Amino acid sequence: MASSRGERVAYTAAVSSPRCALACAVILGWSALGARGLAAPGGRAPGGPHRGVALGLFSEDAGWSYRPLLDEIAATGADHVELVVAWYLADVAGVEVHDHPRLTAPPEAIERAVADAHAAGLKVFLFPILRLERQAAPDEWRGTLRPRDRAALFASYTRRLVELGRLAARTRVELFSVGSELSTLDGDRAPWETLVAAVRAVYPGQLTYSGNWDHFRKVAFYDLLDYVGLCGYFALADGGEHGWGSERGTHPRAASRPAGDDDLLRAWRDLRVELDRFAARWRRPLLFTEVGYLSQRGATAWPWAEGRRDPVDLEEQRRAYAAFRRAFADRELGGVYFWNWYGWGGPTSGGYTPRGKPAADEIKRFFATLRGR
Repeated sequence: MASSRGERVAYTAAVSSPRCALACAVILGWSALGARGLAAPGGRAPGGPHRGVALGLFSEDAGWSYRPLLDEIAATGADHVELVVAWYLADVAGVEVHDHPRLTAPPEAIERAVADAHAAGLKVFLFPILRLERQAAPDEWRGTLRPRDRAALFASYTRRLVELGRLAARTRVELFSVGSELSTLDGDRAPWETLVAAVRAVYPGQLTYSGNWDHFRKVAFYDLLDYVGLCGYFALADGGEHGWGSERGTHPRAASRPAGDDDLLRAWRDLRVELDRFAARWRRPLLFTEVGYLSQRGATAWPWAEGRRDPVDLEEQRRAYAAFRRAFADRELGGVYFWNWYGWGGPTSGGYTPRGKPAADEIKRFFATLRGR
């Protein structure tokens, strides 16, 4: 999502390449790109739309098994799982991408999770994200990075992506993200050309990038990728238009009135028109890398506000999922990944997870519709 999100932090707690080598990787990357081509330009995803659910890799224990959760995800009708790997920067000015000693899954754990996902019949979307160890202000997150040396940050980040890309190639991961919501960096095309080429030199699968819901129009390099990826935390109701989430300043104001089902559907249909046109301009399938809602009263007005703690409202979450299902069930779509199958879930949970909630039934209905296309 647009931040590391407080509940996700609680959930995770619970449970240099030489310059010449990088230059060679760039050359080889463009050669590989020219040989394989970009996948399926236009509205349709190769093999049909991705029916996906996200799962954060939260354990530092390489022997931990995610198989029970992956089996639950497969039971929704999903055919893809988004495995989220968290890397860290010291702060918004940091330049060295590193592992957190507890909150970053080690390579062995990632490999086992990929193998377990494949054994459960799921294709894998490997989704690295950056988080901050320290915040000097509540609005600091990966979307507001101000590195003291941009070239050094891109070099460090590229090295980490290449390492993970090699793992993805070795484990036959089907889709790989080169970044998520890096809004202060993703409008500068040149370093991303180098980065994408370096990843393609080691990883033969499909690539995407996740633009933030309020910034994706400014991403400068979607043409280098196979999908137009973005997170879908758009406000669907009054109260969210000018608010910000917990890591992005003040909390959003309360909705002025409850949104009805038709209001939610109309909001998504209006957005759909814009998003269809946007993806068509890039001649790439549209991929929602994240769509999710807190199960809290008023959450449709501020889907991104992970730190919010309003009364639990499972029905509001379900209605938001139903609006998405109704808006996109008949559309060409690269796919969608619903956020996030973690924690206990159930009727007392106000978090994003649809696990054990009525929203999971809407996911099943949506996936059943996509399966028939």
